[in-house]
Amino acid sequence: MRKQKTEGHQPVDKISTIASLIISTVSLAAVAAALRFQSRQMKIAQDESMRAQHRELIAMSINDISLSQCWGGSASQESSERERQLMFANLIFSWYYSSFITEDANEAQLELNLRTFFSGDVGRQYWDQGRSGWAGLLEAAESKKKARFLAIADRAYESAAMSS
Repeated sequence: MRKQKTEGHQPVDKISTIASLIISTVSLAAVAAALRFQSRQMKIAQDESMRAQHRELIAMSINDISLSQCWGGSASQESSERERQLMFANLIFSWYYSSFITEDANEAQLELNLRTFFSGDVGRQYWDQGRSGWAGLLEAAESKKKARFLAIADRAYESAAMSS
């Protein structure tokens, strides 16, 4: 038997190997991107679940003002109507926060919404009473975007307070 020469096939083998590596790399990158996207979607779903629970708790407190004491802190000196308004303001403010964090609203939209929110007495009172709590939560989160939210809220508050 004669030995066959394989020298003529080496360039084809190299091209095949390189093509295979490129396809594998692209496939791996696509899988990584899909996993990253899936992880982000899971985080958004988790966050929405938490916000839904928060909305339900606030709604229960609005409907039964005696439950508002369960949130902690000292007993409110506000009328039950004002207390309900402040709890509802919390829902509105939390919605603005969520829309910014999930990128449904950009900074300009957020600031415009918050200026409108703070143009009313209830919105300003809500921020006077709740700002320190929000600041503590957002600082603990160690997120630049969440810190940016706080800065935008403060700027909108100052702007609305000067206008009223």
